[in-house]
Amino acid sequence: MPAAGGAAARCVDAVVTIDGRQVLGPVSLVVGPGERWALLGPNGAGKSTLVKILVGLVSPSAGSARVLGFSFRELAARRHMGYLPELFRYPPWLSAAEVLDFHARLLGVPFVTDERDALLARVGLDGRGHDRVRTFSKGMQQRLGLAVALVGDPELVFLDEPTSAMDPIGRHDVAQILQQLKEDGVTVFLTATSCPTWRSSATAWR
Repeated sequence: MPAAGGAAARCVDAVVTIDGRQVLGPVSLVVGPGERWALLGPNGAGKSTLVKILVGLVSPSAGSARVLGFSFRELAARRHMGYLPELFRYPPWLSAAEVLDFHARLLGVPFVTDERDALLARVGLDGRGHDRVRTFSKGMQQRLGLAVALVGDPELVFLDEPTSAMDPIGRHDVAQILQQLKEDGVTVFLTATSCPTWRSSATAWR
C-alpha cells in the first residue's frame, strides 16, 4: 500500500490535553517507509500517548496524524500495522496458539498452523503453542505480545517498550527480529526509556 507523501507515519503538531493538562505536544514527525525509529524518553514523557495516537487509540486535542496514507481514525490502516502495547494482558486460560488465532481473526487474515508455529518459534516460543498464558513468565508474555504484533505480516510495526520485561537474552532476540524486519522492508517505530541495544537497530533517534 503506498503511503501518502512517501511517509509510513506522519504527525503534525499533535497535542493531547487531559483534564486541562497538556500531556503531549506539540509533536511533529515523519517516519519514512522501511525506517526504524527509536523514540527515547523518561517515564511520563508521552511516548506511549504518541504511539496510541498513531495506532488510533487516542485522538489528539489538536493537530493531525496519518498512517500508511490513512487518517489515524480509519480502520483500514490497522489491517497493515502491528502493535505491541507497553501494558497488556491476555486471558490466562488461553493458549499461546489461541491468542494468535484470535488476533488473526480480528485482522481477517488467513492463518494456518504452520505459519502460527513459525511465528511462535521466531519470537522464542517454539513448542509452547499449547501452553496456557498463565504458565508464562512476564518475559514470555512479552514475546507472545511481539508475535501478536507480527500477525499478518504488517507493513508498519509499533513496539512500545518491547523489552521492558525481558532478560539480556530476550533483548538480544528482539534486536535480531528487528534486523530481520529491516531486511524485509518493514517500518518499525519503537519506544524505550534508554537502551544501548537499539543503537544498532534504529535508523532514527528522537
